[in-house]
Amino acid sequence: MKNKRLLAIILLSLSFCFVSGAGYGKVQQGLEAIEATLMDIKFLEATNDYIMSNPTSFLNVRFGYDLLGVVGEDKELFSERINTEDKIIVRVIDNRGIFSAKSGLTLLHEFEKQLKTIYSFIYEHLLATDMDNDIVAIFYNPYGYEKTLPLGYFNQGEYHLRVE
Repeated sequence: MKNKRLLAIILLSLSFCFVSGAGYGKVQQGLEAIEATLMDIKFLEATNDYIMSNPTSFLNVRFGYDLLGVVGEDKELFSERINTEDKIIVRVIDNRGIFSAKSGLTLLHEFEKQLKTIYSFIYEHLLATDMDNDIVAIFYNPYGYEKTLPLGYFNQGEYHLRVE
């Protein structure tokens, strides 16, 4: 009995030697702490809650805040200049193929349905109080905003299809 206890103590102490060394050392390059604004944290919380509430149907959503109105000046995104100054920019990427088979009025209704769901999480985290005035949403196909032009957008309470 004493031999078993002694063996257990020796093995346990050896295992602690190996375990304590595993986490020792410097932080890897690129993993340093990055400061984030409270708004960035709220955007991440809203995104997380949206994904967790819609695990099988969530779309790829990116939030941003346009302090100076730079996004609204992009002529490739919008057919006309729109005011995005001090507004939340919501980029919705169709990673589930929801938008691809639809067009016209049906597509606009799908934009509305998806944005209302997403907005409920923005509202819940106190980021916006008026969807029509606080948000500009841009809807993209599955290839995202780095590679393609948007399918449509939401501004001032109206949904618009992109005119080629």
